[in-house]
Amino acid sequence: MVGHRPTIADQKDLGDTRARQLRRRSVERVAGQGFVYLALCGLAAGFLVPYLWMAFSSLKPQVEIFQYVYPVSWKTFIPQHFTLEAYRELFHLVPFPLSRYLLNSLFVAVSVTILSLIVNAPAAYAFARLEFPGRTVLFVVFLSTMIVPFEVLAIPLYLQVRSLGWVNTYQALIIPWVANPLGIFLLRQFFQDIPKELEEAARIDGSSYFGAFRHVVLPNSIPALVAFALIRFQASWDAFLWPLIAAPSAEKRVIQVAIASFVTEVQTRWDLTFAASTLATLPIVITFLILQRFYVQGVVMSGLKG
Repeated sequence: MVGHRPTIADQKDLGDTRARQLRRRSVERVAGQGFVYLALCGLAAGFLVPYLWMAFSSLKPQVEIFQYVYPVSWKTFIPQHFTLEAYRELFHLVPFPLSRYLLNSLFVAVSVTILSLIVNAPAAYAFARLEFPGRTVLFVVFLSTMIVPFEVLAIPLYLQVRSLGWVNTYQALIIPWVANPLGIFLLRQFFQDIPKELEEAARIDGSSYFGAFRHVVLPNSIPALVAFALIRFQASWDAFLWPLIAAPSAEKRVIQVAIASFVTEVQTRWDLTFAASTLATLPIVITFLILQRFYVQGVVMSGLKG
């Protein structure tokens, strides 16, 4: 029996069917991408709209801030009476202007970040490369400290700081936060992905463990180091409870505590609160925009591998 040979009409129908399937798949792919973009735009708006409302509200007189909140309209965001009075008042506060509190936060955050890199990077390298008894157990115990709420540690930590005479000092705001288990975990994961052959080659050339760490590991770990630095800087910049406990004096006050001081039992200065909050977010936003490429790369490579 001779098999049926496809005719020109059959080939044309087959070609039309495949073309329709390709068009349908293309439409489905475009629709899927459009849905994803729409969802991302909605998510971005959910983050940006409150920030924009805060920033624009800082340019309004206090009596106008909540005047047009409902129903939501363009007046909710755009000031009807533009003023910079809140910002001028912030930089003439008594006993110290807001710039003093911003500098305090900047000094503390930068110090914590630098010291954290100096301490946690070698510790992470030791856990990643050095063989010593009880390494795994010690690492697990060290990581388990992340699940302990800070509220449990606040009073013992304060008593220890007070015994050292560090209350109302920068040491109290910096030293307790230098060692960080999350940073050690992230950096350890990243260090483990670096080929050991690179370090072994350095050791053959006469380099020590520290030399290999300094000249081989660190230059190849910039994304992880930047990601960890951003995490530590943001955490230190946003700290509120511990600075309020350890350094309550106005001289050592950080920006988050200063913002909280605008809320009293008598009144809430929303204009000052929004203006100070807007200024307080700028260092974090600018730093992240500049270093976001390293941050994403470092988190992905160190947090999802190993």
